[in-house]
Amino acid sequence: MQPLGNLSRHLHLVKRMARATGTALDTSVQDGQLSISDWADAITRCRGCARVAECENWLSEAELSLSGPRPAPLACENRDLFRSLAPLAAE
Repeated sequence: MQPLGNLSRHLHLVKRMARATGTALDTSVQDGQLSISDWADAITRCRGCARVAECENWLSEAELSLSGPRPAPLACENRDLFRSLAPLAAE
């Protein structure tokens, strides 16, 4: 296992991935779908990922895209989590 990455960096990556995938993290916590422990585990999984550069590239492309939310990449350590949580409300 590789050393864990910087906490702030990976917290930001998880939040960016949630936006890119259309996942409502705040709503999921408020509704009890995502516990504080689950949230911490998601950040820890991200911190242990060896594909951070790939993730950042994917996020940059997703943020520039006008196609709306899309599923997290297969390599994302939190892909299943994002799929299981509440979607963002349509604006």
